[in-house]
Amino acid sequence: MASVKLFGDSAEIILYDVDPKLQPILIEDIYERALTLQKIFNFYDLTSELSILNTKRKLKASPDLLEVLKKAIHYSAETDWAYDVTKGKQTAARKNKEEIPKVSCTSKDIMIKGSNVTLLNDDVLIDLGSIAKGYITDKVIDYMKELGIESGYMDSRGDLRIFGNYAELIDVQHPRDKRKSIGSFVMDNCAVATSGDYNQYDNSFSKNHIIGSRDIISISVVHDNLTDADALATCAFVMEVKDAIPLLKRHGAKALIIDSRLNKTFVNSEEEEWTRR
Repeated sequence: MASVKLFGDSAEIILYDVDPKLQPILIEDIYERALTLQKIFNFYDLTSELSILNTKRKLKASPDLLEVLKKAIHYSAETDWAYDVTKGKQTAARKNKEEIPKVSCTSKDIMIKGSNVTLLNDDVLIDLGSIAKGYITDKVIDYMKELGIESGYMDSRGDLRIFGNYAELIDVQHPRDKRKSIGSFVMDNCAVATSGDYNQYDNSFSKNHIIGSRDIISISVVHDNLTDADALATCAFVMEVKDAIPLLKRHGAKALIIDSRLNKTFVNSEEEEWTRR
């Protein structure tokens, strides 16, 4: 297992059945690929492609940025704009412990024509943190496969993807007691993303890093790719449970939802799938 600096902290990469002598070379190559992708989407890097778009308001975007923007806009529409990547001003204010500003924009204010992206509202500040980490991880996994790696695992700060002939048991942290697990799941050729109000917040859980959260305090989503799992976890987190369930079912995702009363809801799965040891 190798730890690399990524996503503002660290990520873990495991290459199964790879000659230990080759692993450092491969990890370095994989890490460079991840850094290249991160450079596109980093909201806090003023020289990233995303930041240049936010500053210039119009840009001929790279294929990677276009793909993620289009998927984010799709999910925004599917959630009736509850999930919205244009609210970066609010995200930055919450992170800086400032008063949350009112904004009048939605993802409808992102216009895409061909590869040209234009921001139509002065309030728009695009933050793709809810989906880009999953996308980067998926692209890194694709790159591992191109290198001939048959089995691998990546932990992108709690968002997970595994492929090949191995499985990993993952625990879901209890949202109100970090010493406990509230569920566990065997990962086998899938991705798992978790959104919650308990790791990034300012004094109270209600002031968590996801603007617009409602009754869900933790959700873990299982999908065949991490881009969709990542986005779906955030989408559901800003919806009522009753509205999140149909969304998750439409996308064929499995999920464990915990609400503020610590009730569990299982989507496209049974309780025993989340209690394996």
